[in-house]
Amino acid sequence: MTDGAPQEVSADSGSDQVLCSMSVAQLRHAYVTGGLSPVDVTRAHLNRITRADQAYTTFITVDADGAMASARQSETRIRTGQEVGALEGIPLSVKDLINVEGLPMTAGSRRPASVSAADAEAVASWRRAGAVILGTNTLHEYAFGGTSVNEHTGTPRNPWDASRICGGSSGGSAAAVAAGFAVGAMGTETGNSIRRPAAFCGIVGFKPTFGRVSRAGVVPLASSLDHVGVLARSVQDAAILMDTISTFSGHDLGSRQPRLPGVRVDAGGSSGLTLGVPSSMLVGMDPLIERAFNRAVKHLELAGISVRSVDLPIASVWTAVVSSVTMHAEGAVAHEHLVTGDPEEYGNDVLARLLSGLAISKSEYARAQTVRELIRHEVLSAMSGPDGVDGFIAPAVPDVAPLIQPGAFVPGDAPWHVGHSAFHLQRLPSLLGLPAGSAPIGWSPSGLPLPVQVFGRPWEDSKVLWMLGTAMDVIPTAERRTIACV
Repeated sequence: MTDGAPQEVSADSGSDQVLCSMSVAQLRHAYVTGGLSPVDVTRAHLNRITRADQAYTTFITVDADGAMASARQSETRIRTGQEVGALEGIPLSVKDLINVEGLPMTAGSRRPASVSAADAEAVASWRRAGAVILGTNTLHEYAFGGTSVNEHTGTPRNPWDASRICGGSSGGSAAAVAAGFAVGAMGTETGNSIRRPAAFCGIVGFKPTFGRVSRAGVVPLASSLDHVGVLARSVQDAAILMDTISTFSGHDLGSRQPRLPGVRVDAGGSSGLTLGVPSSMLVGMDPLIERAFNRAVKHLELAGISVRSVDLPIASVWTAVVSSVTMHAEGAVAHEHLVTGDPEEYGNDVLARLLSGLAISKSEYARAQTVRELIRHEVLSAMSGPDGVDGFIAPAVPDVAPLIQPGAFVPGDAPWHVGHSAFHLQRLPSLLGLPAGSAPIGWSPSGLPLPVQVFGRPWEDSKVLWMLGTAMDVIPTAERRTIACV
């Protein structure tokens, strides 16, 4: 597995393309050896944003003064030999659904932005680890859509092809990382809002086990589905970003397990690992996606991981509609005061989804939760016992990033479909709160990412990251990419 080993890089070694493509490990090494300073690196990221983000619209707010102040503080701590955090001087960004103290928060809506009085708990954890917060990223309105096409605060564009979407709802966060505007970013996922943008933008997107990261200070959408996660350019960086925000919180009713093992890239011993392929859900795949996936499976088998087909008859029929009923009903509750009192505050696609949620009856919601538990039992049983698999692997999306067009859905999405569909794969890990990640395993002839996803047992986040990283290693060294040229 590629480990992002530190390299000797100095402040005068090239353009911002060099400084802004470095990993967390590379930057930390350069800081402690004196080759670079957090001030140099933060300035390079801010300059790159200023120079290029007008074409990509990945940021809503850039806090240049605050970022430079944090970078100078990090530099002082490093130079004076003080204790430094795991993210000391690392420039990061945050989805504009998550409170960042002193910055306006829009949630991607047309409502007047309110200035956040305090950091969300996850952001506060990053700051304690020494992170430099560059600003906040564009998103689908109220995180309720899969494209990040947004008439209110701007539509982020894919750094590999600006005519294409980034995916949603954490589209700006994913694009910022892929474009080299930030080393990593914080996003949220309710259905597929971290993994799909990462898949379309050719980076790593990781959604942890439900309850691992506090959601206090995050605008809610669906309380039983909402997760806070991270976007990065490697599984190693994703593990560091995750580990610093993994903590129990008394301010989030969904928070679980006060004592948790740290998040790292570790299988706990790879011998005997088995991954399952939910074959009945692999329908409607673009041939490029399918070929890249089959190549990754062969690579995993050569690495000593067994891969076999696993039948999930309930999940492969009911996942999408159960997820949609849950998301729409809980979203309508979270937004009821505005939907019923001030509906013009919403864009058409989000308003339509919230109104559909209000129409869902209590009995329909209850039946969906019953089927949700049947799906949970089926999937967890497949990962239990001596014959169980250690996780699942599948294409992250059935096709490459589509062209930008209005609306909340990507062509091929089937949120209300009952029957075999690739869309079930996108919703399944969030519906069950399982640790899941997506990452590139190749590139199309036109230069678009071809992604895979891995998900596993609850609290085995580290193992999922390790398996995801092993799949990524199928990309030949000469074909690996760090950031887009913007």
